[in-house]
Amino acid sequence: MEVYTVPSKQGTPIPLQTSIRDGLSMLEVVWANKFEDESISQETAIEKEAEFYKGAPPQWLNFYWAEREKTPFVKRDMYERIRKEINENKRTSWSIASVNLLHQPGSGGSTLAMQILWDLRKGLRCARVTHSATDSKAVAQQVVQLFNAGGPQNQNTVLLLLDNSHDSVSEKNLKDSLIKELKASCITPDVPVAIILNCVRQLKVTKIRVLETSLSKREEEAFKEKHNEIVQRHGDRRTRFHALNIMSSNYSTSYVTEACEILQTIKKNKRPRKEQLLAFLALVNAYAPGSYIAHDLCCQFFDNESNDLDEFSLEKQMQPFTDILVIFSTQEGENRSEDKHVRMAHPMIAGECLELLTSAGVTRSDTTLKLLTDLCRDPMPMYLVKIIKRMLTKRETIEVKDNSERQEYEESEGQDKDKSEKKAKFSRLIEDIKEKEREVMCVSVLKKASRKFDRDPFLPQALARFYYIEMTDYEKAEEWATIAIKRDEDNSYIRDTLGQVHKNHLKKCVQEKTCTHTTILQIGNHAIKAFKEEAKAAIKEQAPEMKEDGVTNVSALFNSSGYFSYMQVATTIFNYIENHDRTLSKVLTKEISPPISFNSCETFLTDLRDEVEQKFEFFETYLTYSKPSIDKDEPGYFRPDVEECYSKYVTQEHGQENTELQALKEQKVSTFAGLLHALNRPSNESDLEWATRVLKSSSDDDSVLKYVLANILLAQRNSSSKELKPLEKLQSLLKEQWSKEKYNRSPEFYLLVLLLFWPNGEQVEDDSPDIAECIEFMHQSFGRTYQSFFRSRYLVPLFFLKAGEGLQKVLHTSQLDKSLLNQINKRGDSANISNLLRVQGEVQHFQVFAVEGSRKIKVSPQNPASVCREGQISFYLGFNIRGPVAYNIRYL
Repeated sequence: MEVYTVPSKQGTPIPLQTSIRDGLSMLEVVWANKFEDESISQETAIEKEAEFYKGAPPQWLNFYWAEREKTPFVKRDMYERIRKEINENKRTSWSIASVNLLHQPGSGGSTLAMQILWDLRKGLRCARVTHSATDSKAVAQQVVQLFNAGGPQNQNTVLLLLDNSHDSVSEKNLKDSLIKELKASCITPDVPVAIILNCVRQLKVTKIRVLETSLSKREEEAFKEKHNEIVQRHGDRRTRFHALNIMSSNYSTSYVTEACEILQTIKKNKRPRKEQLLAFLALVNAYAPGSYIAHDLCCQFFDNESNDLDEFSLEKQMQPFTDILVIFSTQEGENRSEDKHVRMAHPMIAGECLELLTSAGVTRSDTTLKLLTDLCRDPMPMYLVKIIKRMLTKRETIEVKDNSERQEYEESEGQDKDKSEKKAKFSRLIEDIKEKEREVMCVSVLKKASRKFDRDPFLPQALARFYYIEMTDYEKAEEWATIAIKRDEDNSYIRDTLGQVHKNHLKKCVQEKTCTHTTILQIGNHAIKAFKEEAKAAIKEQAPEMKEDGVTNVSALFNSSGYFSYMQVATTIFNYIENHDRTLSKVLTKEISPPISFNSCETFLTDLRDEVEQKFEFFETYLTYSKPSIDKDEPGYFRPDVEECYSKYVTQEHGQENTELQALKEQKVSTFAGLLHALNRPSNESDLEWATRVLKSSSDDDSVLKYVLANILLAQRNSSSKELKPLEKLQSLLKEQWSKEKYNRSPEFYLLVLLLFWPNGEQVEDDSPDIAECIEFMHQSFGRTYQSFFRSRYLVPLFFLKAGEGLQKVLHTSQLDKSLLNQINKRGDSANISNLLRVQGEVQHFQVFAVEGSRKIKVSPQNPASVCREGQISFYLGFNIRGPVAYNIRYL
């Protein structure tokens, strides 16, 4: 095909220049005229069709041939839903949108995604991110290039398939990179730039709709018709079309059992190479669905010394098992023979093979150990390294029915936890070996892999976790956790496991009363040290936006586990000491000074109170100003655990501390964030009135800010309170501070300025702080103060602008129903909240401005993807700790 075309938004085919095509190396573009001007032999097409129905992944040629021969693919029920969502997103005002396609392994999810791309290739610019792509910035640049192809008049939306069954760029990183690229390119499109079709394998069916390994009545009838059609075209070969046969039998286990009967002859002892290779393939396809082993590696496993692998027939060597295998290539034309892969015909067949092998005495651990020994020869291909690590370390996400359910083991993996989800303790393979064999075999497998991949930190980490969770062997767990740290000393998530080992050892000792007092304190000291080291490493891990040299260790999240686990350990120590040594418990709360007789294992106790207070203040800020993501909250136990620890150490009468400050601490309103969170607690206005009176008596800058905030919060609860000061009085306090120093203030100071001085039309006093200047300073202050901790977390709105005067023109988020907050975060035409003020504004060069009279004030869009083009808009104005934010943008 000499001329490659993509459609314009009007549907007109646009030829692409060779230079543009060559620049799209990370995208597999589905050209609008793909195959149309090529000579495709019927023999080749039929052979590719046979491969597909046997179990090979689909190729674009399969869709072209089915369309040409008027024998279309069966459409799953979810096909129309996905098409509908894509059409809805085409009409949206957002620049970037996404559609999720979750699917169980073997259900045909990847096929469905490719089917949609093929069917829409003449209306949208369809492409798939290549499996080798890992740089989201480079992918984003190529997506924008594809969108722009043909010039400004011919721009058209890119429908981008992101198949996360493979290790490629993440959806979030890609979205962020796309938005940055659009701003850099100064594009103002009138159609969405990209719709990401996010195709994700999901092992278990949850409350979220997932494409399942079961068919509806309509689907079952359609597949039976397809089966009859294929029988007529392929004759006897149909018996080997396991992928099609499994689908048309509605994933019948009896069919799978029958297909695998050839394994009944396998014996444990003296197994030939073909049986060993079959076991490897079954293991890989059962625990890393969609994976494969390269054809040449399979040939080499037979000790084939021929330089020409074509002379060696793997099909013959693997008889009688060839029928349940599929050998395929993902390349087209001449490159096909250089890119051959082998895998089982279907994940269900792989699973059945493993069960039959187990019955014959060939266990999963035996197969894994032999794979590590006999197949993993140096140099190992990277794809195989990834498969093995995935099988041994990837922990599936499982659903939690009770939101308050506590995870006994809170090790982080670099991902925020959803309150309705938790990670399985181990990978599926390790879980199955533990359940079906013996725990010691899990240890053998993980130990072998840890030594085989002697630079990888995650395998010894998994082994350490197994030792302490399943075998309660804390000495061995500490040994392997230390090995993991040596392999990656700067990784805070790796360091977390050592702390968890000591934390759980401490719990066991205290609960079972099996350790001496000295031993308990020693273990507690080890845990405290480990979590402090983890916290140091977490602070050093740079956020992506702080990356400068291209090689610095980058984490999209700040790992707070070291802080949180420190608090848990401190609580365990406090409870133990309170029950065993009342004098020592007073040292913990600093009611008395430590005795001279303190021994070496007790000295760490003297600093616990101050460090607990510091960490509590961190969490007050962290949890009040942010949360994991827009639709995820912290686990239900998170804040209560933090507050429980703080209450034990701090809410005690002791020393010469100012009694009013101590009272504020006991009420958890001694900090700005703590006071701000007060409205979320079941307190009443009398508590706020008391806090307002206490804060009124202090004149330092920090107390003045808290006093102003207390008035704003009290106005939310009781607008007629006698403790309330008029707006003008509060404004004068802030004006005084602004005049003294306006540049290097805290984000909290600027937040108060915005709340009290946000202009109402043209009403601006001459000596009022400049709002645009305030916003700029606030962004800078946030970067200095909080950016390194919050990173990709969602900054929650703290207040919204509403119709009203004085202190009644802002509304604290706690006064809004959660369902209303969800509406505010949805797309522009959905939300209509009666007690909030809808602000008029406009978009210029991807920047959002609130228009107040003749003034234009730059604000941040809550979702940058909702800003697609120039024009007049309206939105709800909220305030988070970084500045003013436009929510629920609606183009006028």
